[in-house]
Amino acid sequence: MSAQQMGPNLPGVYTGYYPPEYAAYNTQFQGNIETIGWKWWDTQTFTSASTTSLTQWFTTRASLDLSNMEVQFQLAAPKAFLIRAIRFYVKGRPTAITASGSPTIETGLFDDVAQIINTGVFQFTIGNKVYNMEPLWCLTAGGGAWGYLTTGSYAQNGIPDPRAVNSLSKPLFIGPQINFTARVDWPATITLAGGNPAITFLLDGDLLRPVQ
Repeated sequence: MSAQQMGPNLPGVYTGYYPPEYAAYNTQFQGNIETIGWKWWDTQTFTSASTTSLTQWFTTRASLDLSNMEVQFQLAAPKAFLIRAIRFYVKGRPTAITASGSPTIETGLFDDVAQIINTGVFQFTIGNKVYNMEPLWCLTAGGGAWGYLTTGSYAQNGIPDPRAVNSLSKPLFIGPQINFTARVDWPATITLAGGNPAITFLLDGDLLRPVQ
């Protein structure tokens, strides 16, 4: 592979085929790359008593609260991304409950989150290969509301601390225009007390992009 096919400040990273004679006219500081902390996220709705699989999480959405992806299923060239952690967040609000007597299961948002993570399995695919597979209870949110309710129900997967996230033992690198997606599977439908929650998956890591 020639020097024109490699990132000048990122040895070994493919950036595309460009005629070397065009380098003198580069508008991006001769192809230099900058690295910044970044997050990519995507949100879908879990439908109570219906959903058993959610696929293709990372895609374009109507608003930033749902997703900040710019292109479906991949990063817009020449951007690349190094995934350092994968996070999972349940978007919910506290609801009023009536306490049940022991040993009855206490229904409410706390139980909803417990059911979702107890049997859900997450898979992350880059290209055609699975590079991450783990139960949902491993993917802590690392953020969210926190408090104590005596007659209400609220829960999140993990304590709301940015340090309480599932950091990968080895980061995963996604090159420009390389397809990636995620899928979560449940072995059976789950009936939730709080209806149909929106759930968000987030890739936490480093964005690599041209200097301008």
